[in-house]
Amino acid sequence: MFEKISDDDLKKLHQVQVEILDEIARVCDELEIDYFLAGGTLLGAIRHNGFIPWDDDLDLIMLRKDYDLFLKKAPKFLNEKYTLQCYETDKKCYFPFAKVRKNNTIFEEAEIEKIDVNKGIFVDIFPAETIKNPNSKKMRIDAMLIKNIWETIFFKTKIYCSIKETRHPFITAVLNLFSLSYLKKKQIKLLKKQNTENGKYLSILVGAYDYRKDTYEKNKLLPSKKVIFEGKKYKAFADPDYYLRTLYGDYMTLPPVEKRVNHAPKRIVFDVKKEEEI
Repeated sequence: MFEKISDDDLKKLHQVQVEILDEIARVCDELEIDYFLAGGTLLGAIRHNGFIPWDDDLDLIMLRKDYDLFLKKAPKFLNEKYTLQCYETDKKCYFPFAKVRKNNTIFEEAEIEKIDVNKGIFVDIFPAETIKNPNSKKMRIDAMLIKNIWETIFFKTKIYCSIKETRHPFITAVLNLFSLSYLKKKQIKLLKKQNTENGKYLSILVGAYDYRKDTYEKNKLLPSKKVIFEGKKYKAFADPDYYLRTLYGDYMTLPPVEKRVNHAPKRIVFDVKKEEEI
């Protein structure tokens, strides 16, 4: 989906997101863990040396062990201007990855307009699982269940108004019998159990794509290297071309206007307190 954002607001939004990225990078350096620019953010870095011109979010990936350490330690390390939002820190969280949000701001997407949850401007952080065989039957079943739990959480949180909006309504109806707390714990457990010490692949099981499209040979992504993004250097994968071609195909060709997507925010506020005073 695409929602036009004014050039002025988009510029301000990008500035805030880079500010959040800088804070995440600082914390990661202190904790001695890696992060990687990912998705459209890495595509923007390679193709545009910064944000894709119409993009309105910023994506990072961390290896599972680093991701778990970040979730555990970051709340104590982050500047008070920012909040770590994930299952472990926010009972109202409805997504199985992490966001670092800037306090006193709002980035409100249409589907959460009526949901009472932290809606600050954010940077997404996705965990990468180290897996052995992305094509095994067990892997496919677990990946399907992980996504179905996510859709059930959307339904229970009232982001989805009907079970029919989910891909597998019958499975959602069964999962809906369980509490939100149980579903979140089960999902985390399923994600972590995929990791194996001798795994040769890194897979994103909670991203926007089918996990098989979002799975990569580990030795082509590691170790990290620096790339230019918005005039500064940040960590990215060892072979960005391999990652981007796997995920997007011919990523250097601009998509037609009708295929350009963003988060389609209904409302962006850069200073809530200032707006309340008006």
